[in-house]
Amino acid sequence: MGEGAAEEAGRRLNEAPGSAYNVRRMPATSKKFEYVLGDHARELARLRAQARLWDPVSHALFDRVGIRRGWKVLEIGPGHGSLHMELRRRVGGTVDAVERSAVFASELEKRTRRDGLGPSRIFFSDLIDADLPANTYDLIFARWVFLFLPNPGAHVKLLARALKPGGILAIQDYHRDTFVLVPRPDEWNDFITADKALFASHGGDVNIGVRMPALMEAAGLRVTSIEQTTKAGHPGSPTWNWVTNWVMSVIDRLPTLPPAKAKSLERKWRAAERNPATLLVAPCVLDIVGTKPRR
Repeated sequence: MGEGAAEEAGRRLNEAPGSAYNVRRMPATSKKFEYVLGDHARELARLRAQARLWDPVSHALFDRVGIRRGWKVLEIGPGHGSLHMELRRRVGGTVDAVERSAVFASELEKRTRRDGLGPSRIFFSDLIDADLPANTYDLIFARWVFLFLPNPGAHVKLLARALKPGGILAIQDYHRDTFVLVPRPDEWNDFITADKALFASHGGDVNIGVRMPALMEAAGLRVTSIEQTTKAGHPGSPTWNWVTNWVMSVIDRLPTLPPAKAKSLERKWRAAERNPATLLVAPCVLDIVGTKPRR
């Protein structure tokens, strides 16, 4: 979706009568939404493929958390919405969401019309500006959101306030230092440095997962579970295709990777793709669960 279409989607969300959205208009001084990887059609397609690979890991987290029918749930950054629909199914009703992208919010609106559970309430704002009710949610869930956020501690405190006593904050995010292509190209260290710089340029941290337990504790939550999932695969595997699609979508716009090294790495990556012995170890995903103490 181009910029004009995205703006039209945002206008429709704000102006439609009887909208499913609880819209909080952004102040005039607020930055325009900027998702590091974009919210265009190509990114939506990548997210759908990513969901097929990783949604079962999130479903296993939902199983461990023990989501019950009737729970009040908030999802942060639902993107194209596959996990949002699963959360609605598990609670047997609507689920709140915070989503700043008009493209993703419109996609979510379409999907929630189909299950008969009613419209989700969507806070159409940056997370830090979302007017979340206090002491409300049984579960707040976010997957691959905090790596994009500046000042993550403030965001965790905001979510802790929104949890009811005994409520659960469940975060899935990266410990990206496991990421490697074997055999490792000479350009790999430069690529990893540039990958980190891409997210840092927007205030994010690709290794936020390892910081999350301390941030939860600082917000007054008790960390009750930390689990990890690391996927690996050879050329043609779902893991290979998932990572390769992402790398090829960003390799020519990494801020600190010289163009010559980017082109060289791309050639070596494509050559490695023709070697069935090549192994790709993907970034580790950490599941961190914290609980708000009961008063």
